Amino acid sequence: MKREIVNILGMELERWTHKSCQADVAVGDDWATLYVIESKEKRKGHAEELLREIKKHYESEGKDFGGDVALNAGMEKLYQKLNIKEYK
Repeated sequence: MKREIVNILGMELERWTHKSCQADVAVGDDWATLYVIESKEKRKGHAEELLREIKKHYESEGKDFGGDVALNAGMEKLYQKLNIKEYK
């Protein structure tokens, strides 16, 4: 897994990549929020692997980890499976 800082429309995000997936996370002092995640290869488990590691990373730093509104049923299922709070 790779992590880098990116600037999108003036907002600094941490970009994580793993296999066919890329995820952008907004990070504060005591929180981290998944902003967007996308996978070029669907149904291979790459997004699940990436989200599991991202969540583990931020929680180990003492941050509250959650995600933006799930835009589809697959994302909603991942949030439930990995116990990720969905911010509606």
